[in-house]
Amino acid sequence: MIQFIRNASAWLLILSMLLTAAACKDKEKPPQLKDLPDLNAQTRIYITTENTKVRTGPGPQFRVIADVGRDAKVNVVGKDGEWVLIVSKKGNAPGFIEMASVTAWEGGSETKESVNPQSQVEGRYEAVADTQVRSGPGLHYPVVANITKGTKLNVVEEEKGWLKVESKRGNKPGYVDASLAKAAAGQ
Repeated sequence: MIQFIRNASAWLLILSMLLTAAACKDKEKPPQLKDLPDLNAQTRIYITTENTKVRTGPGPQFRVIADVGRDAKVNVVGKDGEWVLIVSKKGNAPGFIEMASVTAWEGGSETKESVNPQSQVEGRYEAVADTQVRSGPGLHYPVVANITKGTKLNVVEEEKGWLKVESKRGNKPGYVDASLAKAAAGQ
């Protein structure tokens, strides 16, 4: 009889642990995609104060994946120790640069969306690097054309850090990353 009570007690203990674990599982649901933070809303613009290397991780032991020159605008989304995580709107891999090599951009708490108000962006621009024209304002839109550095652009508006450009040839309008174009001289 004592053995039966011990076995029953053991089974009751195991059953209560299983029920507790099941109840905890119901409460620990993984976050839904819609609940994740929007990195575009968290992006802050900084300026590099010196030539620096972009690395795959937060430290000098990580592989270098790119070089960034002095006075370049970088989009910072977070930090890890003395390193900041930067993202590219050009499609390059995200990476880390030393925090000591950047400083807040004037109005650095603004995101790219608010840097160029629409009323000030219309007009002639020039591509500052080889880049792609996309069908919409973001990297997830298909590429509709490739343009080379120096290409003149007719900008009609700005949307989410992207310049909407019209074609002289009658093609559909497309979008270019605003950081890859500058107002043309004599504008």
